[in-house]
Amino acid sequence: MRKIIYLTLLLLTACSCYGEHVIKIAFAGPFTGAYSAYGTQLLSGATQAVNDINAKGGLKGIKLEIIPIDDQCDPDLAVKQAASIVENKNYHAIIGHVCSAATLATGSIYAKANILVITPTSTNSKITERNISTIFRMTGTDQQQSGTAANFIANTLKSKRIAILHDHELYSKDLADMVSEQLLQLGTTPVLYQGVTRGTCNFTPIIKKLKALNADAVYFAGLYPEVSALAKTLNVLELQIPLITADGIALNKFINNVGSSKIAGSVLMTFADNPRNIVSSQALINKMHGNHLETTGYALYAYAAVEVIAQAIDSTNTTDGRTLANWLHQHEVNTVLGKKSWATNGDIINSQFKIYTLTAENHLE
Repeated sequence: MRKIIYLTLLLLTACSCYGEHVIKIAFAGPFTGAYSAYGTQLLSGATQAVNDINAKGGLKGIKLEIIPIDDQCDPDLAVKQAASIVENKNYHAIIGHVCSAATLATGSIYAKANILVITPTSTNSKITERNISTIFRMTGTDQQQSGTAANFIANTLKSKRIAILHDHELYSKDLADMVSEQLLQLGTTPVLYQGVTRGTCNFTPIIKKLKALNADAVYFAGLYPEVSALAKTLNVLELQIPLITADGIALNKFINNVGSSKIAGSVLMTFADNPRNIVSSQALINKMHGNHLETTGYALYAYAAVEVIAQAIDSTNTTDGRTLANWLHQHEVNTVLGKKSWATNGDIINSQFKIYTLTAENHLE
């Protein structure tokens, strides 16, 4: 009993130095704007995790709280929000950012402030190439994701005339470049490499190019609004060629945008481990469905991010970012997605991407 009281006091002291008797976790992502569906999906998972931990008494009696911070997937806004989070000094850890460009833009700000950062979704390889010890991922990298896409296009589809599109932004451009490079290594040269502006709805000119080039596959490194617009246009113009994309369409909103589960199901996507195929995820998925919460895509990755932060704090009795990071670098953590561990740069170990489609029931299959 004396030991339990002592540990509780240690943790309370660690939190009190931030001016609060509650562990505050900032969730930085898009909650307004064109990409708010990502933020909504992920916040459902993180909120459920906090509620579940608090229902069991929190961390040695101290409750957790999630505070959404809106960055709209805009790196400039993300920098301003990160500066505000750091200046506030009442946040003990960060989940986010959601979009790779925002995560990359803010990493050094959080590092200087010694705050632990867990991104549930950001896949850009550059994020963990900067020797920042306090940044961790819950998913894999675009190096892995692009390899899965290129191998599928070249070896499964056996496509020879591949068009590659991107939306000019960091996540999409780097991913498109990696797919192009890996296709070249597999002996295939894309017949088209083109950028489109985010927010584009009219893909008819591009589809005319695809027809003229006799393209037999399209890889679009983009997010769900633009990918859904391309998928709808391909369907309207009856151009039946495979459309392959990345993890940015793994949410209910994609099916709503294309307006048809048949069209949505025709789009192939790369995604990391599917929670529906993980035994440890099943009870939570059923519980969240019962609460009318979305479990598609990365929702459970956000839940797992909260679990990682909670276990690190609970095991070290501190919210000091470097101490938490050191502990995570040395320990395997039990999560709803199974046991997780990290390389020295913060990349998750043994992450793999596979090819999926999104079904009418909003499931990855």
